[in-house]
Amino acid sequence: MKAQITLKATLLLITSAMLTACGAQKTDTSSSFASRSPVTTTASNSALLYCNQKSQDGITAKVMVYTDSANQIRNDYMKVKFTQMPVSFGTGDYIQFFRWQANTSNQVYMDPTPIQARFETLDGTVLTNFSSVIYWGQVSNIAASSGITDVNTFFQNVRLVVDTRDPQANFDVLKIAMYNSSNTNTVNMDILMPAFSASPIDYATEGGAARASTLQALHPFAGMIGQTWTAAQYQSMGSSYCF
Repeated sequence: MKAQITLKATLLLITSAMLTACGAQKTDTSSSFASRSPVTTTASNSALLYCNQKSQDGITAKVMVYTDSANQIRNDYMKVKFTQMPVSFGTGDYIQFFRWQANTSNQVYMDPTPIQARFETLDGTVLTNFSSVIYWGQVSNIAASSGITDVNTFFQNVRLVVDTRDPQANFDVLKIAMYNSSNTNTVNMDILMPAFSASPIDYATEGGAARASTLQALHPFAGMIGQTWTAAQYQSMGSSYCF
């Protein structure tokens, strides 16, 4: 707790010196790809998951919808919180984010252009510029100013905001890719971007057609199909992924 309080106090003094404007690149995608329906409010009557979580190869990440001051969802942003990061991130490894989508014919489109992200405190104070590469050097001085030298301790006090460049929520999946200092890809973790149906049974169909099997397999409760949980119960279980 002391580290978090000190971190916030320090950030307010140094944040203004770090901010510059950063333009987002546009990528055209095929309109034949169907995916999430845009969601604008967390007060929806549907049983949706607004948060997701996944662990793979030493990384644990939570993903959450981004809301503005009026509690309206902005589909062009996504919040990401790492609760576990490999030690190698602090010694030269780096992360990039990508987005992909799949249609009901099981065709997949991966946008080859990395999407940008920035660091913020948990209460939304902006720490860094948007960048297509996330590495320890961007924030190590901020952490050191607060007496934090451990990567995972720092990540407990911050979140990332990802600019998905997708206000219509046409993309389904956020890919978290890690590379080592030799630029070799070491981790590829795919996680569904919320909001989406809390029930894996409901998620399996889209407009009467079967959703892409690649997407169905990524649903956090895909392994629970066949059990007697209701959509509301799935939604309640998924709330633990929020932060």
